[in-house]
Amino acid sequence: MNRKFIVFLIIILLACAGFGTYYFLDKRVPLNPNAVGNSAGNLHNNGLFFEMNDKVYFANSSDNNCLYVMNSDETKAKRLTTMGAKYINGADGFVYFYMDSTSKSSKVKGLGASTNQFGIYRCKADGSNQTCLLRDFCGELQLCGEYLYFQLKSGGGSLNKMKVNKTDLTQVTDELVSPFCYDNGYIFFTGVSQDHNLHYLDTRSGDIQNTFLDGNYFFPVIQDGYIYYMNGDSNYSIWRASLSTGEKELVTSDRADCFTMDRNYIYYSFSNADAPSLRRCNLDGSDRVILFNGVTNSLNLTSKYLYFKVFGDDTLTYHMPLDGSAAPSPFIVSSK
Repeated sequence: MNRKFIVFLIIILLACAGFGTYYFLDKRVPLNPNAVGNSAGNLHNNGLFFEMNDKVYFANSSDNNCLYVMNSDETKAKRLTTMGAKYINGADGFVYFYMDSTSKSSKVKGLGASTNQFGIYRCKADGSNQTCLLRDFCGELQLCGEYLYFQLKSGGGSLNKMKVNKTDLTQVTDELVSPFCYDNGYIFFTGVSQDHNLHYLDTRSGDIQNTFLDGNYFFPVIQDGYIYYMNGDSNYSIWRASLSTGEKELVTSDRADCFTMDRNYIYYSFSNADAPSLRRCNLDGSDRVILFNGVTNSLNLTSKYLYFKVFGDDTLTYHMPLDGSAAPSPFIVSSK
């Protein structure tokens, strides 16, 4: 056989092998037992913003909540889906979210605007390789290690889980338990049918459930050794309890509609008929500050901004720099 032909054949085979390896690795979804999705505070507020690797993935309220991506400084926004998205999560270069075809972009016409694409979806960080992991009507969604834990609304409602590579679909419990508050292998949640205690589910030991605190406690968030929650027995004020001792303490006596938090502050909607406002306080409740006057909701945080909406207008999102360099203002998306 001609030597040049043999060399050429070897080059072709090596190129094919290399392409095959690249294609396999490009499609492979990492199974990371330490992966964590969005923060519980953001997810309790519908998970409309999520930050990963200096990119922010968000539901653009000015475009029917379609999924967009932008830099963390809000530059170079780009639309990734033609349908509405919420409960946005991600890790290891992949983004996970619930896509709702009842909310469609007005900027897309023809066949792309008429398809129904509801369900749990996965895509790469650049928006490519969008894959439907489960075609069903789902509720709350969180990435917990190798698994997505999510509510399934059909059949009376249940909490289920599925590996991020679309395998091992399993029912965890026959109640609509919230998976949002995930920390170090445990999901903390409010009881649904029997009580409103704070319970926890051990995801690394067969999803065993136990009770953590007795009471009527809602929207738990784990932060630096404490679990923060709204106390239904105390006019929905914000409290916290030590994860190690269970000792409870009042954070703020203000009645809250919702809250989110980072390692510096708690941001919450103060529920008051006469003077509702968006407020901020330290993690121990000190130094309360009014940030915005009005009834607010959908509080979401990134490393640089607080985002929120005003009651009665779901098409407009406001933003405010966390460093206090500017007052809250409408968040205008300039996309390519």
